[in-house]
Amino acid sequence: MYAYLHGFASGPTSSKGKWLAERFAENGRHLALPDLTPGPDGFERATPLTMLDEVARLLSTKAGERHLLIGSSLGGLIATLAAERDPAVEKLVLLAPAFRLAERWRQRMDSAELARFRDEGSIEVDHYATGTRRRMPYRFLEDADTLPDYPSVSIPVLCIAGRHDELVPLADVEAFVARTKTAQLVVVEDGHELTASLPIIWEQIVRFAGF
Repeated sequence: MYAYLHGFASGPTSSKGKWLAERFAENGRHLALPDLTPGPDGFERATPLTMLDEVARLLSTKAGERHLLIGSSLGGLIATLAAERDPAVEKLVLLAPAFRLAERWRQRMDSAELARFRDEGSIEVDHYATGTRRRMPYRFLEDADTLPDYPSVSIPVLCIAGRHDELVPLADVEAFVARTKTAQLVVVEDGHELTASLPIIWEQIVRFAGF
């Protein structure tokens, strides 16, 4: 199975995911676009661990198959964690993967903001899939605290990262590749969304997957 895991506050309607699904279809292959925060209040209940559970459920529906997961930003971290746990995942493509998740979230807030986030139990953020403001639960950060900064995998991994990424420093992706012997890194002249690099991403996926 081929599956694309969307990023934070995104969903199956992600423009990057839909674009890649079209390329897969043209190549005679199906790319699944699961919703990692399903339901009307799925985002309000979502944490990295609930998203990982959604991936585990998806993989369990394809028992006996081997999987290539493509993960964007937070989806890249989730994909790597899924591969760490499930030997049926045989290859990873990580697009600006959001390593050091908890630390980077904490760096975005001062002590007063963090205290308010904890006390209120949630914080309002932009939800890109719906174009609205929605409440992110504090449990998201608590669960992120339990995760490794850099999951450990030994399968082939293709990382594609933007040199001008404003959210996930290129140095974080380089650190993952440096400690993962089976990983390779392609750096593009782009920001976090990588929208200007979609043709390059597809070319790299075709090569990496052996289509």
